[in-house]
Amino acid sequence: MATTEHTINDALAELLRGTRRAWRDSDIVNSENTGQLKASTARPDILVVEPNVSPVVIETEVVPAVTVEAEAQDRLGKQLKKTGRTILSSVAVRLPLRLRDKASNALKKELASATDLEMVLYTGSDPAKATRWPQSGWMVGSVTNLSLITQSATVPPDVIDAAANELVNGVGEAAGILTEIAKDNEEAVQKIAKELYQEDGQQTRRMAATILANAFVFHETLAGKLKGVNSIDELRGKKSLKKSSILAEWEKILKVKLAHLRHCTAHSGGCSSC
Repeated sequence: MATTEHTINDALAELLRGTRRAWRDSDIVNSENTGQLKASTARPDILVVEPNVSPVVIETEVVPAVTVEAEAQDRLGKQLKKTGRTILSSVAVRLPLRLRDKASNALKKELASATDLEMVLYTGSDPAKATRWPQSGWMVGSVTNLSLITQSATVPPDVIDAAANELVNGVGEAAGILTEIAKDNEEAVQKIAKELYQEDGQQTRRMAATILANAFVFHETLAGKLKGVNSIDELRGKKSLKKSSILAEWEKILKVKLAHLRHCTAHSGGCSSC
């Protein structure tokens, strides 16, 4: 009896978990689960839900796979029932027909060695306005290639564009605040300009705001990963979001970074943890 696509998807999901440390948990990469989407009975073939990034759907179909692209597009804009996150990326995969003749370990072995999986990536929040990559034809590759495409899709163009716009707007607003400060405290903005080796002006103030934004992003990235480092939200929740408390968190960060630099310096032949 021919192997079903359901069975193939289970095997593919298992192989994908082995391509990335963060995916080893079945809760991250799962296959053929119903009830995952809000207000929908649709069942994504494979759903990748990694923390802190956008979920990605992988739709598969054995060639000729006439509906797989439409199914992948249709997933865009749907929300996960558990977290409310919106699906902004989906991958359509055309599987080789020979997989129908494989089962169990033979199926996984065939999938693992296959280099003729055909893939296309769709991004967007509306199926009708989705962007296809490549624009024509199909990418051909292995399970590893599918993993890399899916990883890149967890931060889709829509999210990057929105974040870039937020950054630009935030930098502009912060520079505006510095301009207001300059009216009553010219010495403060002159000190900022001196630290940046610049003449005071709008561009210098935007530069200062960008540096601060970058520092806060770095801080948020490390919070929870470095022992004892609180995030900005955690500080705000403790009602201690002020200059002294933020500087205290940075003392913790710099202490770890300094220790790491010393460790690297001591290993002149190269540091395995870098």
